[in-house]
Amino acid sequence: MMDLRVSVVLFFVFLTGGYSLRCYSCMPDSTGSCKAKVETCPDGFSKCASSIVEQSDAGSTKVFITKACASQCKPGTQQIDGGSLSVQCCDTDLCNATDGMYKGSFLVLFSPLLFYFMFQ
Repeated sequence: MMDLRVSVVLFFVFLTGGYSLRCYSCMPDSTGSCKAKVETCPDGFSKCASSIVEQSDAGSTKVFITKACASQCKPGTQQIDGGSLSVQCCDTDLCNATDGMYKGSFLVLFSPLLFYFMFQ
């Protein structure tokens, strides 16, 4: 029984460890909106990034959203000419969704631990 537990835990560790990161990816259209598609990140891209540019012009504010895989990502907000730029970074599958977090990715991360306790 112990061998089965160890085998199941190792299976899930290898399954989650050799898995390529998936992120939402899109560029803003002329209205600033972003129609996201799921992209499997290439090697070396270990983060999902979302950026929001807000520009004020003549009393109105335009918002431009971009999502992509990133090799490096520095989160934060900074003021730019006529507006602001906000960048968010994360490192789990589909974590750069509009609601900020894809909860299914936590299940994948904790599944080896779950199976360990189930077969104990």
